[in-house]
Formats: sequence, C-alpha cells, structure tokens
Amino acid sequence: MNTLLSLTAIILVSFGTSFKESREATINAVTQDVQAVYAEAQVYEAYTSKMIRNKIERTEGKHIMDVGEAMQKAIDAGCKYVVLQPTHMMYGLEYNEMKELASPYVSSFDKVVYGEPLLAENDDISTVLKAVVPSLNAGKKEAIVFMGHGTEYFSNFLYAAMDYQAKAEGYNNVFVGTVEAYPDVETVIKSVKKSGYKNVILTPLMLVAGDHANNDMAGDDEDSWKNEFKRAGFKNVNCVVKGLGEYAGVRKLYIEHIKDALDDLNETEDND
Repeated sequence: MNTLLSLTAIILVSFGTSFKESREATINAVTQDVQAVYAEAQVYEAYTSKMIRNKIERTEGKHIMDVGEAMQKAIDAGCKYVVLQPTHMMYGLEYNEMKELASPYVSSFDKVVYGEPLLAENDDISTVLKAVVPSLNAGKKEAIVFMGHGTEYFSNFLYAAMDYQAKAEGYNNVFVGTVEAYPDVETVIKSVKKSGYKNVILTPLMLVAGDHANNDMAGDDEDSWKNEFKRAGFKNVNCVVKGLGEYAGVRKLYIEHIKDALDDLNETEDND
C-alpha cells in the first residue's frame, strides 16, 4: 500500500461542458483513467464554470462540485495532500482562477501541488500532435486545422507556437487558430491557401467538443469556421467534432502530469 497516495486527493479541474456525450467521452474518460492508475487516491472532478454546473444540475439533476467543494471533500476524507490537476490547455486565466479558488483551503493540508496544464512544454505539443494527427487520416492535399479557444492572457502565443512547432516536426499540413484571439480564422485561411491546400479537416484543440466545436467550428451559422472555409473556396471542408480527451494519448499525458506532481509531493516528504 502506498501510504502517501492513500492520503492524497487528486482533483481534476475543468471549465466544464453541458454537452453530455462529449463530457462522458472526455472529462469523465480522463477521470476514469486517472482513477484506474491511482486507485488508492481520492479522485474528484470539479468545474470552474458556475453557469455550466447550474445547467447540468437543472437539466440532468446532477451536481458537479466547484473547486472549493472538492477541496472540502478532501478535508472531510482525511486527506493530507492534494494534487490540483487542471485539464486546461495552458497556463492562463482559468489556471489562475483554479489556484485562487483553492487558496482558502490550502492551509488545511500538509501540502498542495498544482499539476501542469496539457500544453505546458514543447514535448507536450509533440505528444498531442502524435496522439491526434495520424488518426485524422488526412490526404496528401488536405490541411488539418486545429481550432483553439484563445485567451486575452499573454500565454495565447502558444497557439502560434504550436503551429510553428508542428511544421518544424514535419506536420506541414497542420495549422492552428483560435475562436477568440490570434491567429483568427481569417489568418488561418490565408495560411492554408498560401500553402496550396484545397481540402480541409477542422477539429477542436480543446478537451471537450462542446459549444465552440459544435457551433463556432462545425455549425451552420454563416460565420462558423466550416462556412468561412467554404466561402473562401475550399473544395471539401470536413469537421471532426472530437474533443482531445477522446484520444488515449492525450489522456495519458494528463496522467504523466499528475505523476510529476506526485513526484513533487514525494520529494517534499523525503526532505521533511
């Protein structure tokens, strides 16, 4: 028996989604994989979006904890240690909010550590590309366009960096854009056109395939990415409405980040 693990709560923190099918295939799938690997630990899910938590409770009668409730549950379970593992893409506003929401409870534990977001390092980008790109089965003349959310936080540069890194690693047909920041859809369309591609696969660079993936990317509204690309003259525009959490290789990366956080706990205990 791993004594440290048995006294540890692993709290998986997501923004959340009200799209039940995607939630089960992504957020819940990550939780199940984490629970399978760390069976001795207490594993909890928490959503930072109050609007989504309320909608799920109203439409499904299911209560999902916020970060504070999950921390309190860990206290009630007698846990001495907590790993707060975000499912967010990057260090940003949501990551900061997670830490702020947890801060009133930190003093109740011997140690609280924070796992890295999905795309914390260059190696993480490589891992996600390897996990996702081959399964999309793009043709030689078909571009793959990842649609990220985008943020006003300075870490938004990661999307352009991922685009650059993809090409540096030989994924010449991979392009990355965002819904709410830069690179925007117009910028991505110009890049794809300049590279000579006539056909496009659109897919979300998000844990879940929720509102943005179903509507902003693949929806029938005039300003959806699907229709923007069609209007720009691309012959075939296919949408793969599949959240990153559906890929086993991506879920494994979350587990690796949790392992790194647990290693930090072990080092702390060894040094005490």
